[in-house]
Amino acid sequence: MKDGRRWMIRLTAAALLGFFAWYISQPDPDAYTRFQGEAFATPYRVMYRGGVGRNAVRDAVEAELARIDAMASTWREDSELMRYNRAGDPEGFELSVELAELIEHAKRIEAETGGAFSPRPGGKQLDLSGIAKGYAVDRVVELLQAEFDIVDCLIDIGGEVKALGNGPKGVGWHVGLYSPSQLVPDKLPVLILRDTSAATSGAYFKGDHILDPATGKPVVNDLVSASVVHPSNATADALATALYVMGSERGLAWAEDKGIHAVLLLKDGTRLEHELE
Repeated sequence: MKDGRRWMIRLTAAALLGFFAWYISQPDPDAYTRFQGEAFATPYRVMYRGGVGRNAVRDAVEAELARIDAMASTWREDSELMRYNRAGDPEGFELSVELAELIEHAKRIEAETGGAFSPRPGGKQLDLSGIAKGYAVDRVVELLQAEFDIVDCLIDIGGEVKALGNGPKGVGWHVGLYSPSQLVPDKLPVLILRDTSAATSGAYFKGDHILDPATGKPVVNDLVSASVVHPSNATADALATALYVMGSERGLAWAEDKGIHAVLLLKDGTRLEHELE
């Protein structure tokens, strides 16, 4: 399977597997504006409170998503990342400051997780699909704050979610984790997000879309999914992938040791969670 096709499958799977039921919050339609679209071959949704017109916000969000796609996509041959990967002399390729920083962020998480997350899974070329979507969520939220003074909103790009403010119920945004039908509903986590984010990784929809960097082969373990709550959605995105690769025992121990809020759903319906005090 070509890298680009694998990346699109990965995003489609993440959208289904990590899809957050943000409608749990049931916002007043008169108080919140919402719109949706597609980016990185996956759906995105935006919901916000404020008097700013939908068209102006949508245009700005889509322009930002297109910009990030042109920078970090692995299925667009003309993206900056893919041009860098094709460069005969990578050292002589002048990366933008933004892409260079995103690559360094990915490499730091690779080191922190002992290689369970890697921007080079199964090959020598850089692949940022395990962090770029979360990075895009962070950037969209920053855009809404800086350009439109929006401080109460929820952004979902293919299941990677970030929330600002108190949400419709005044206590934070209530979001529920998607899960396979065989799991008992009352065991499923409902997260309350306020000025933080969450990301999910797993292989319920497509079993071969996440590779173990140590073997280059699809992950096979006891997990259906791994979710991480973190202020940075880019970090949450990458760490969720790392925990899924680690499996439940190693993943939970790592989360406890590093002080990471993690939710692990096992194939037998068990839910393991490490919350921050």
